[in-house]
Amino acid sequence: MPSPTTTTTTTTTTNTTTAAATALPSWVLEEREAGRIKHRRRVLEQRAQRIHGLPRATSIAVDVEGLSQQVKDRQRASEKDQKEEDDFMRLAATQDRAALLLQHHEKKAEEARRTDLAKFWREEQRPERRRDADLDSHEHLTSALYELRFEGEDLGRNERVKAQQEQAKEWLEQQRREQQYREQQEKKEERRRQLECAEAAEQARQLAQAEEQCRLAEQLALQRYNLALSEERKAAQWEERLARREAEDQEVRNAVLGAFLTEQPTVARSSLGPHRIIPHRWKGMSEAERRHILEVRERQVEEKKRQKEQERREEAAWAVMAKQTDKAALLSLHQEHTNARRREEQLAATNTRLATEQRDNRAASAKLAAPPLPSLDFYRKFGMHPR
Repeated sequence: MPSPTTTTTTTTTTNTTTAAATALPSWVLEEREAGRIKHRRRVLEQRAQRIHGLPRATSIAVDVEGLSQQVKDRQRASEKDQKEEDDFMRLAATQDRAALLLQHHEKKAEEARRTDLAKFWREEQRPERRRDADLDSHEHLTSALYELRFEGEDLGRNERVKAQQEQAKEWLEQQRREQQYREQQEKKEERRRQLECAEAAEQARQLAQAEEQCRLAEQLALQRYNLALSEERKAAQWEERLARREAEDQEVRNAVLGAFLTEQPTVARSSLGPHRIIPHRWKGMSEAERRHILEVRERQVEEKKRQKEQERREEAAWAVMAKQTDKAALLSLHQEHTNARRREEQLAATNTRLATEQRDNRAASAKLAAPPLPSLDFYRKFGMHPR
């Protein structure tokens, strides 16, 4: 079977031949057709060789290689999907950031536009510059500029024009003064902010310097305190060593000069009673005490044996009693089962007898209540003799 590359090449060649069939000579077309036929024949021979020439391998069990390939394909597909999802999430995050940035820029531009528009309204569209500003004032009632004139008459035009020019000049001068005043105020505000920033920076520097000095002072005080504690601990350790050494010397002196190292049993007797001893002075037991302890231990062993023998006998007696009790209980249970079975048999016999008697009584009652049926002799009496 031809490969996809071969099929694509053949199709392209066919399309090219079809498109140029009107421009190429016949012998070129015949050669191309012969080459195409030869290529097709070679492809068919290779396909037949692959189908019939190669040995076939039949597999009855599970196709491990195929399953492994499927697993690998699935893993690759999963990795590809995960990669596409990650790329999509990164693209979405980038677009979100771009949208937020664009929204922020648009918001800033809108705020700037509103600020400029308000500034324009405030500076260029003041109430006194409006065309109908004089309608709201009452100056026109007494002003000569607004007196009634007949058509064609304008006696005060020059004065009006001059007044308008002076008024425009005054407005421009007023705007210039206002602009200078605003600039001065802005410069003062900027200077004030700079002074405030410088003052805040100086305060921060002074505060940091004070904190550093406090930290150094705390470190110095802590070092001094630690040094004092170290000296105090060293002095306490020295006094403790001296006291321990004196105590050891006194103990050795008491042991050498006292009765501790002697073999006298009387040194272990306590003043609290004759049966009390001093543990650190006790020299051991005498022969009489050892013999007494051995005798007491032997008596305890004999007593223990006697107790165990008594317990064994009691357990045997309890076992015999339990066995007899179990046997009596089994016999009693068997007797109860026998009596119950006998009572059930008697009850069944009584019920059978009562059922039979009831059935007989019902039959007798039915015979008494129903009229007797005529016999055959009764029917034979009719029609036997003439009247």
